[in-house]
Amino acid sequence: MRTAPSSSDDERPAELLARVAAGDDGALVRFYERSVDGLYRFVFYRVGRDAAACEDVVQETFLAALGRTHEYDAARGSLRSWLCQLSRNVIRKHLRAQKRTVELAMWERLDDTLTRALESLEREALLDEVLEQKETHDLVYLAMDNLPDSYRRVLEQKYVDGATLEALATERGLSVDAVKSLLARARRAFREALVALGLGAAEVAS
Repeated sequence: MRTAPSSSDDERPAELLARVAAGDDGALVRFYERSVDGLYRFVFYRVGRDAAACEDVVQETFLAALGRTHEYDAARGSLRSWLCQLSRNVIRKHLRAQKRTVELAMWERLDDTLTRALESLEREALLDEVLEQKETHDLVYLAMDNLPDSYRRVLEQKYVDGATLEALATERGLSVDAVKSLLARARRAFREALVALGLGAAEVAS
């Protein structure tokens, strides 16, 4: 591959992919570095948190993307969302090959729920709605698994066990205001975990 002059930090995805297609080594590195973390998080949970399988799916997804750079349409979503969409077919193939049809069915079902949940969050609805809805039960616990223990515990006590702010404050030796602050941080972390689970879901839901 030849190497072209590097582009600016505000390089648009379509321009980046055009440089990748033209054989620009630097653009290929930028494409990978810009996208790999988000794609990895998206794939990781869908392959049962199997790191080796995740690496395989991510690699195969990037290889697929390199052969389909002309298909990217910025009007239909972000570069990250496009890669997540490509990865779904790779994930399906992997799960079917491993005869993990239950997990495949679960994610196909949860993706619709996740899309609605993320759309709700984009409207700035309080996370209480997502945490308390029966249909998001599995999704909630997947996101909870990705939180620090202190955040997971306070959210479970508040939204699953129904503990009052006063009870939470007494247990922790904190003021009620301090517990409110802790809950706010925990909800933000939960939202970030939820978004990581469904990275680009609202843009690429099929």
